[in-house]
Amino acid sequence: MCNYMTLNRALRICLSVMALFLMFVQVAKAQQAPAGTPIRNANALILKTEDEKAKYIQMIRQKLAALCNVPGPLSDEQVQACRFLEGELLGGLLKRPQNSTPAAKAGGQAQATQAGNSAGDIAREQAVQAIDYCSRFLRNFTTEGGNRWNRFRDQVFVPIALLILLPGAVVAQVRAIISQGSPVVGQVSPFDGMQRGMIALFLIPGSYLICNYAIDLSNSIQYTVASEYQRLFHTDMYEDAMCAEIRAFGVRYPSENDGSLNTPQWDFAPRNPQGIFARAEAKLWGKLNDPCSNLNMVPANRDDASAQSPTVAARSMLMTTNAAMTTGWAILCAFQMAFFYYLFFVGPVMAALWVWPMKFLKDAFPAWCEGVITLCFWSLFWSTTILLLACFKGTDDTGIFMVTAFNFLATASVKYAFDFGGLAKAAGQKAAELADKAGDSK
Repeated sequence: MCNYMTLNRALRICLSVMALFLMFVQVAKAQQAPAGTPIRNANALILKTEDEKAKYIQMIRQKLAALCNVPGPLSDEQVQACRFLEGELLGGLLKRPQNSTPAAKAGGQAQATQAGNSAGDIAREQAVQAIDYCSRFLRNFTTEGGNRWNRFRDQVFVPIALLILLPGAVVAQVRAIISQGSPVVGQVSPFDGMQRGMIALFLIPGSYLICNYAIDLSNSIQYTVASEYQRLFHTDMYEDAMCAEIRAFGVRYPSENDGSLNTPQWDFAPRNPQGIFARAEAKLWGKLNDPCSNLNMVPANRDDASAQSPTVAARSMLMTTNAAMTTGWAILCAFQMAFFYYLFFVGPVMAALWVWPMKFLKDAFPAWCEGVITLCFWSLFWSTTILLLACFKGTDDTGIFMVTAFNFLATASVKYAFDFGGLAKAAGQKAAELADKAGDSK
């Protein structure tokens, strides 16, 4: 048995040695292979190809010199041959890596610039739309007696509320009676069901007054802030805020660019050195446009073609972010009016559910009241944001950093409403997201 194992081990060693020997033989043959064999070094192949391209270009140049650079007029055949050779020369030069790489880089930068400019247009238009909505009073549809909103509420939702109220009052009263003889149910007044039913009879029509008051309060807040700004600064707050948005997202259009490669170097000097973010904004803006100040600067040394890659990436990131935020702001403006109609309709039903003894039904009406009050205070949040936009206009070159903060505030303030701690945390998270996005774009 031992002899058999020893023989097997010796056989394996011999086979391994033979395999190594054959491998060395193959490597030696490959090194001695002639130049025409498919086994060749990749770098050598690349160098040979580039050498062939250079020789071909040199040959085309010699043919051009011999055929086209001759005294006297050229025949039609010679002109066609010269144009063909010129096209071949241009194609060969463009295909060389040292010439194609800058063109590809310029093309990618032009696409990024165009994408950023498109996002800037969206951000400006959506912000102006949202500010224009905030400048108008909410239509208090509850005061128009006999309109379709009041008729539908009175003829559909109020009867539904009464149908919900009656069984709720009965269930609440039965619970109150049972609680008198069974402490398991809890301590409840013996007239709890009747009391809550009578109160709900007043709450059902009273929900109309809550919506009416909320809309009037919203309009009052808006009017007070705007009129006091007009009195103190003698300008329209909403127009100044719109101009701040237009100034922050002033993009150059194709007709405002030179369109050639002979553009001067980018100007990094800020127009307003005293601004908070003027030095940072000087690296980004290519155009200053402020209708309120009759400002329209389109300097030649800030052409889109002369912008550096970090400038293009940072501007594209900021404008894309603002396009998303201002679009959200415009949508929230529509939500405010739509939600007022919704809460106006379901108010009587929520008042009727307050009678029911179940906790989640009892809490429906207080939650409804909270929603109406919060919705009317959206006007306070937006009026304050627009006020800050108007006050900060002109403090920097474009103000894009401050405008970005206010655009985020316009959407986040209604999301967090009275949770100001959560609002501050959300602002920090948004700033961190922008920093991460800027790092990824480099």
